[in-house]
Amino acid sequence: MENFCCSFCHIKIYPGHGSMLVKNNLKIYFFCGSKCRKLFHLKKNPLFLRWTYSNRVRKGIQLEIGEEKNLFYKISKNAQSYNKNLVSKLLFELIREEKEVNNRKNDYKKILKYRLK
Repeated sequence: MENFCCSFCHIKIYPGHGSMLVKNNLKIYFFCGSKCRKLFHLKKNPLFLRWTYSNRVRKGIQLEIGEEKNLFYKISKNAQSYNKNLVSKLLFELIREEKEVNNRKNDYKKILKYRLK
């Protein structure tokens, strides 16, 4: 079974999920849900929607798929010679993700305290 990628937001679609659109010119589009399908039909550009993968890549918030795999491979294969830009980018991403997780936990705790009052 193949895992497809949403044609709009680039999220993995597992077998039995999502929908498929085949146009008259035999182009096949896969969608993870109705939200992506509707925005695609409205001809919205995913680059300008905050929640899409392409927007996160454009703003530098997330690494591209191929770049991410090569980054870990280069670091683990030969530790003597490495690209400083790639390593700094990786460390920056890891620190940012850790801060984001901590912020979410703190926000969740605040919401729980507010609800209990």
